[in-house]
Amino acid sequence: MNTLIPFALALLVITVASLRYRLPPFLTLIGTSVLFGLLAGIPVETIVPTITGGAGRIFSVLGVVIFCGVGIAQVLREGGLVADIVASIRGLVRRPLLTAGTAGYLLSVPLMCGITSFVILAPILTHLHTDRQAARTLLYCAGVAGMVSYVLLYPALVVYSTTTTLGLFPGRPWEINLIALPVSLLILAGLLLLLRSRTQPSTESAPPDTGTSEWKRRAWLPFIVIVLMLAIGSLVPSLHVLADINLALLAGLFCALAIVPPDARERGFARGTKNAGIIIFDLAGAGAFGSIIAASAFPADVAAQVQGILPITLLPFVIAALMQAAQGSRVVTATVTSTILATIPAALAINPLALVLMISAGAFMFSYVSDPFFWVLKRVTGDEFSGVVRNYTLPLSAAGLVTLAVALIVEIML
Repeated sequence: MNTLIPFALALLVITVASLRYRLPPFLTLIGTSVLFGLLAGIPVETIVPTITGGAGRIFSVLGVVIFCGVGIAQVLREGGLVADIVASIRGLVRRPLLTAGTAGYLLSVPLMCGITSFVILAPILTHLHTDRQAARTLLYCAGVAGMVSYVLLYPALVVYSTTTTLGLFPGRPWEINLIALPVSLLILAGLLLLLRSRTQPSTESAPPDTGTSEWKRRAWLPFIVIVLMLAIGSLVPSLHVLADINLALLAGLFCALAIVPPDARERGFARGTKNAGIIIFDLAGAGAFGSIIAASAFPADVAAQVQGILPITLLPFVIAALMQAAQGSRVVTATVTSTILATIPAALAINPLALVLMISAGAFMFSYVSDPFFWVLKRVTGDEFSGVVRNYTLPLSAAGLVTLAVALIVEIML
């Protein structure tokens, strides 16, 4: 049977289970995987092995990365070093809005989670300005800026999942950032200009310097270790093993554990392990869903439907945007979309850089009620529903359209 109908039903089930019943993503995705497999006519005896195999592949690719990234975030938070990082940035850029955007943009990549970096930054950013509306603007700025770098830059999980699943840029994944970095900075600049135009000039004035803006080198040590290992491994052939992101993040985690007091180390490690476990299981569910879809006739059915209606070059963006609207997680979107595209030869003929950008563009789109970060922002900012849409959903969708435009230019020019 045509698998487009089972796929539409699967997206509906995910949406209802997530929004109406607030079921955990892992349970929702695993259950939907079984349902889709049955409706799509996959042999019953192969459904469970396909699901567990997909979940296992995700763990093997992302398990260490997520555990270390979340662990670093929690350990630094418990040690009070995140405040030092923000103070360092504040000492350089001074303006609260630029501080919020820079902090969100910089931290979401090494911490491997845009939501985690925002939750850590939020209590600090709210004290950068006494005006409630201005503080709310700072929170939106940090949240959206963090998502911009998290979705576009390597080695953050969205791009990392895409390149690993599709086997793109073997041995040279950093080349993606030659285009993605300028694009992300362009989007960040546009965000800052947009929010600045909505902010009264007085909100840009810095509060009196309390001496906390000095450069806090100790707080940056884990990130310095990560960057140095990746740089050395990329530049020195005999030390290429150091460029492994798993090894670099593991070293960063050990560094973070070494620079905080024992009590902060214990609390941070315990909370980081709990949070990392939840994220890993959710993404394992995404791997299961992507695997069962790829094992069905869905990729062939989609390719057949698209031909004659849309250019094949838009297929990665369309699939990613649909997945993002259905379940909200950007890493899930990248993982499932990449798994599906891996079975469509015509899609793999797209320029690799354009392909990565198109999937990232789709992951920006429709960040609405199915997106857990939408509700985090609403709760932290205390804003109205329409305010979150205006200050979060729409800017990210605009970022997605800009990224798509760049991807199409890359596909045409390169």
